[in-house]
Amino acid sequence: MKKAIAYILIICVAVPLLALLCLFVYTSFHVVPTPQIGKIALTDSVVQKNDSIRTLGNNWAKKIGDDLYVCYTEGNPETRGYAYGALLPDLMSYQKRALLRRMEETVRGEWYRKFLCRFVRFYNSGIQEYLTDEQCRELYGLSLADTNDFDELAEPYELQLNLHAAHDIGHAMQDYMLVGCSSFVLNGEKTKDSTLLFGRNFDFYCGDEFAKTKVLSVCKPDSGYAFVSVSWGGMLGVLSGMNEKGLAVCINASKLDIPKSVAMPISMLVRHILIHCKSIDEAYAEAKKMKTFVAENIVIASAYDNDMATIEKSPEEIELYRSSDKDMLLCTNHFQSEKFMQNERNLMNINQTDTKYRIELLAELLGKKEKFDAEDAMAVLLNPYGKGGENIGLGNEMAINQLIAHHSVVFEPEKLNIYVCTQPKYFYPYVKFNLQDILNVAVEMHGRVSNDHGHVSNYKIASQNFAVADSLRRSSDFVRYYGRYVFFRDGKDPYVPSDVSSCVDNSIADPFCTTVQIVIPDSFVAFNPMFFEAHDIAGDLYLRRNDIKSACDEWQKALECKIPKLAQRKAIEDKIKKYR
Repeated sequence: MKKAIAYILIICVAVPLLALLCLFVYTSFHVVPTPQIGKIALTDSVVQKNDSIRTLGNNWAKKIGDDLYVCYTEGNPETRGYAYGALLPDLMSYQKRALLRRMEETVRGEWYRKFLCRFVRFYNSGIQEYLTDEQCRELYGLSLADTNDFDELAEPYELQLNLHAAHDIGHAMQDYMLVGCSSFVLNGEKTKDSTLLFGRNFDFYCGDEFAKTKVLSVCKPDSGYAFVSVSWGGMLGVLSGMNEKGLAVCINASKLDIPKSVAMPISMLVRHILIHCKSIDEAYAEAKKMKTFVAENIVIASAYDNDMATIEKSPEEIELYRSSDKDMLLCTNHFQSEKFMQNERNLMNINQTDTKYRIELLAELLGKKEKFDAEDAMAVLLNPYGKGGENIGLGNEMAINQLIAHHSVVFEPEKLNIYVCTQPKYFYPYVKFNLQDILNVAVEMHGRVSNDHGHVSNYKIASQNFAVADSLRRSSDFVRYYGRYVFFRDGKDPYVPSDVSSCVDNSIADPFCTTVQIVIPDSFVAFNPMFFEAHDIAGDLYLRRNDIKSACDEWQKALECKIPKLAQRKAIEDKIKKYR
């Protein structure tokens, strides 16, 4: 009997060690095959920089304000990939470092982070088999312009493949809830000019540092349609975009099948759709061909069709959903078609998360006016309150503006207008651009000598600011209280930030004391009193003080607030049961 137990113990230890050894050996010696590429004429060229302009051949990037670049690329896949990387190498490096720092914050332990990186490399091996030849060539071109700063993680081409799958892997590892977006499309009688109006918030949060700078990427391929998209430095995949035929597309995560293997990243599918499709039917046909590995809503507004629809795509199935209201399509983070509506995981998602509340909130906000224009759509997207204008706590995931969005966008597909808000969490103004205007500027600059390329006056990109939420941005609730709430909540130690040196008395709002370095829970709650999270954290603070009664009282107050997810409510209830 003892020998049997010993053998079992040896097997239990040996098998995981053997698996780790195989993982280490595989990732150490595996080489990702590179695609066959055409000529990249720009590799011998030098990027010209002058003021806010960078140029490389007919490709260029211009800085607009403090946190937005407009980047134009053209040519064959490898050329435009290389140009994008060569024009914005600093942004590429910055985003990778920000992502790694975020990983260090959320994944404790250097050994575990290294293991996770190797696992991702193993999991993603073979991803290029699910990408089109065009996509592989474009990503390879991008990798040729990449630095070698991250060779310890992977070679540049393999690293780019892994980074472009990160959005989807984030869904899988966070049970699809890393991204919770809200989108709507209006048309006909719901818009003031009777044309399509498309609004969306991309609530992807990877830390404030990661979200600091955005890129408005304009791409004109040698074969296919020119398009514009909003993302970050080094990201070729499309999260929110529109092509020159007036096909506007965005993605909203859903929750359905658990991915069993790697496949095409959903953002690369959207890029493929924008390059090759002008209508909803064409987009649906292309989506059916491609295997993806997360469940996603692909929301489409088509000027060609004067219509809108959602492609609901899981790793195994796909369906085209059209709203029963011909003038309004709403989408949050669940599937709505008959095919998926009764799916067990879809129903669980609807009943246990905030997705149902947000789609009802969208319907309420869009029902307040008979007709909408772009500014009205912006006001809906920046609304931080709940149903009936209820204060549910700033930053609550049940709101349309959860104060975590990477970007917010409004499209007018028939006019080719795109309005971009780079910092919706700060209620920044939207900046209006026109895709055709940018393409015209690019055409005007073709063939100019390199010395002429660097003058800012030659790149007259028309833009206009729309500040629809200035009153919110300047409100005391946001400026005085929410900012402090976030600062103290997100300290290196959420309970005892090391860089705070403020004392507290009855007349001072700062909730820290230099003598004991302990947060005063009541002061912390006062910064965001209607938010369940504030009371939840305050309860944890009281627990640290061994004040069990006050801790349970705060947790009970949290339960009286609006809580987005059933799992969050249950976690608080469990703490009360444990300590009461």
